Amino acid sequence: MKTTEIINEEYYAIRLQQGDETAFRYIMNRYFAVITNFARRIVVNNAVAEDVAEETFIKLWNDHEKVGSFQSIKAFLFIAAKNACINELRKEKNLQYRHHAYAASMAGEADFIANEIIRAEVKAEILRAVNSLPEKMKRVFQLGFLEGLPNRKIAEELKVSVNTVKSQKFRALELVKGKLHGKDILPFALIILAALHKE
Repeated sequence: MKTTEIINEEYYAIRLQQGDETAFRYIMNRYFAVITNFARRIVVNNAVAEDVAEETFIKLWNDHEKVGSFQSIKAFLFIAAKNACINELRKEKNLQYRHHAYAASMAGEADFIANEIIRAEVKAEILRAVNSLPEKMKRVFQLGFLEGLPNRKIAEELKVSVNTVKSQKFRALELVKGKLHGKDILPFALIILAALHKE
């Protein structure tokens, strides 16, 4: 991360602590998708994950005077989201909760959460890179890598040839990798992109 970005982040952290709504919106815009993805990995339900993210940011705003640095804000968000997820799973009293509780205890809760934080932040960076692609290429990437549709189905939906889909997918991957080049998250991003690349 560039020094100027760190300075800007700390500026927003200070402004949030003072109750600045613009700073709160900046942090929410930057991390809402990250927290939602993080929650989705635990609760495995899109609607519940979004509810958890909303609840987490409401809690951040209500407790804004207690936060300090930008790093402490991030920690606050992930810890609050994790606790909200656990509460949701306890409410459901299902096998899912026992599975995640077991995974957390086996890996160590701190390691489990740290891994999920890295995954969520990296996935959010990938999605930001995808959103900057040309519109048709972005749609091919979304359908192929995020929704898991086979090339034939994508071709039918977009009314193009299968070869066009294949070339667009390849080009999209290369462009996304290029946009992430030089960032600290690139090694993690390549692992996730490889997992997404099923064909």
